[in-house]
Amino acid sequence: MKDVRTGAALAVMAFAVLLVAGAPLMAMFKDDPAATGKVTAYEAGKSISVQVGDDAKPFKIDGETKIEGEVAIGKEVQVWVKDGVATKIAVKKE
Repeated sequence: MKDVRTGAALAVMAFAVLLVAGAPLMAMFKDDPAATGKVTAYEAGKSISVQVGDDAKPFKIDGETKIEGEVAIGKEVQVWVKDGVATKIAVKKE
């Protein structure tokens, strides 16, 4: 019986360690968009500007940028960015 309790206690401790150590690691891989708003300017393959509150945020676009939907001025989009370049642009469905 003592061995079962010791094993259970070790399992609980191991789980707690994984939770504590895993939280910062998961935060590194969070997939939140850098900007959500209406497109104010768009040049296919080159750049996009998105109105976020009172600011227009410009982003570069390259050949690796994944575009989901039809991007156009006035459309609501979400933009994911890495190193100043849009990695993904998703047009919100109306």
